[in-house]
Amino acid sequence: MEAKDEVEDGNVKDDDKVSKKASKKTTRALMILKKDTGIEESKDATFILFVCNAGLVTGCSSSDLLNIFSKFGPISYILMVPKKSYSFLIFSNVESSKNAMDAIHGKVGFSDKGPLYLAYVDKPPDFIDPWKDHCLPNGLKIVPNFVTQDQEKEILQSFDWEEKNQESILKHREVKHFGFEFSYKTNNIDPDLPLDDEIPDLCTVVAKAAHQAGLTSFIPDQLTVNKYLPGQGIPPHIDSHDCCTDTILSLSLGSGVTMEFRGPKGKHIPVWLPPRSLLVMSGEARYCWSHGITPRHCDTVPHSVLGLQQGMEGLTLAHRDTRVSLTFRKTFQGPCSCAYPEYCDRSSYSDEGKQSSGLNKAELRDKIEEAASLLESKLVHQVYEEIAGHFSETRHKPWPRVTEFVDSVESGKLLLDLGCGNGKYLGQGDQVKWEIGADYSQNLLNIVVDRGHQGVRCDLMSVPFRGGSVSGVICIAALHHLATEERRVAAVKEMWRVLETGGRFLVYVWAKDQKKTEMSTYLKQNKNNFKKKSQDPEPVGKNETGEFGLPVHVNRTQFKHQDVLVPWKLKQSEEQGGDKEFKRFYHVFEEGELEELVLKVDGLEVLESYYDQGNWCCIARKV
Repeated sequence: MEAKDEVEDGNVKDDDKVSKKASKKTTRALMILKKDTGIEESKDATFILFVCNAGLVTGCSSSDLLNIFSKFGPISYILMVPKKSYSFLIFSNVESSKNAMDAIHGKVGFSDKGPLYLAYVDKPPDFIDPWKDHCLPNGLKIVPNFVTQDQEKEILQSFDWEEKNQESILKHREVKHFGFEFSYKTNNIDPDLPLDDEIPDLCTVVAKAAHQAGLTSFIPDQLTVNKYLPGQGIPPHIDSHDCCTDTILSLSLGSGVTMEFRGPKGKHIPVWLPPRSLLVMSGEARYCWSHGITPRHCDTVPHSVLGLQQGMEGLTLAHRDTRVSLTFRKTFQGPCSCAYPEYCDRSSYSDEGKQSSGLNKAELRDKIEEAASLLESKLVHQVYEEIAGHFSETRHKPWPRVTEFVDSVESGKLLLDLGCGNGKYLGQGDQVKWEIGADYSQNLLNIVVDRGHQGVRCDLMSVPFRGGSVSGVICIAALHHLATEERRVAAVKEMWRVLETGGRFLVYVWAKDQKKTEMSTYLKQNKNNFKKKSQDPEPVGKNETGEFGLPVHVNRTQFKHQDVLVPWKLKQSEEQGGDKEFKRFYHVFEEGELEELVLKVDGLEVLESYYDQGNWCCIARKV
């Protein structure tokens, strides 16, 4: 009897341990849900289950959930929320929902990811579905089934991918050129340097068919063939305006994929390219919108675009297979004469501009780089050395979403905090892990060390860690201090380099829009922002211009410019010389800009993008 009692006591303790863990996981997920949507847990059983730890970001599809939950009763709808790690199951009745809760919560899940955690809610969230009712960019057309399955097979078999050279292997994909070479460094074609390899006959048939169908005014004379394995992609780009004529054609073979289009005013449109479909880009879509493919193993798409599982609504995951794209262009001689001069890439380096500056492109880039380095030294590095103590006094409360990411780094792995400041995110996690802070400011690093943490002095663009040695990186409110896009891309490349495969980073940058959903904490500290517009006073110094010709921002107001100087007032006694004002350089980000910046680096997959208290935030993974 005593032995039996001991066994029963052991089982009870195990059950209590599981219950406590489930409660902790669920509580944390519900806090995130409330912050994201305002939805709270229902104390009574409902027919809607909130799945705390399975969503599109975790690699879960609606089909995966259906396989686990369908046995408990009819499911009306599965809601997969874009860029979130949670999802919702809407059952036809409460009894089925209760059966699922009793059997699954904290007990059953996917074999490689542990148990699922569930909670009842009264309603699913409303969310902006980028696929719903969206129109294609002007000038963009998708022609389904432009070639037959037999043609697809024949064309795919005609390419010999065993023959490789330095030019054919790009980072994370392979490429072949016919007729003329398309340079991915300049997104341009030199029409005076034809290749010996002409467009293969099988591909010429496709090009002529497009011409005969009226999809292009000229028969293409240049072909680029890209081979993508699952998990590979191509950074967002616009083919240079003078590299070819108005129309570009792209045929998808072997696998479908989502291509991301980003246009004027931050517009973002995902477009599903089915196998054997022909993409036609002309006009605005050709000249004003960038296009790219995010490197990942599956795409989030509506069931409707796949034509599968009749009756299923919402989003699911489409797993990628090997995909080969055929991109056709017609070269031409002479300068660009497109109807979009404000977007024309050639206007920045016109002959007139070269003559007036006396510099070629390379020399001009060197001058810009030199000026950017000087600007950052004077208006970022030197300022933080001066204000380190006062700055640290104002930075003490960690942001929940950052702490959540820190907690998600596995025990025993290395977490690197780039631009760590006073180290407020070091030592915050529940698990024991290796943590190192990195910052350019020696005075801030002294504070980090005084707090008992490890710190190293470095530049964001030159991180002294071996490639693949770090499991997680956070870069909170630091990347926006770099003065040019090239330097910001270089910093992201460093994060990619030091991460191990599968490792993730989280980046926060200041947003230009400080009222995206509600007034940010930054604006709330100015009582004038709560007055009606008619009462708003004219901000003092609104037209002030500072060093390097940069506009000086009026603190606690909406940003009017992206590249600005933000004042910092250092209060000191008279003995210390009295109060001083320093100005820090910031590049504040437009919506979608951070995600687009990350995707300029091959080998990164964006897992989640969100807006948090006046910041644009992005979680990405090395693939």
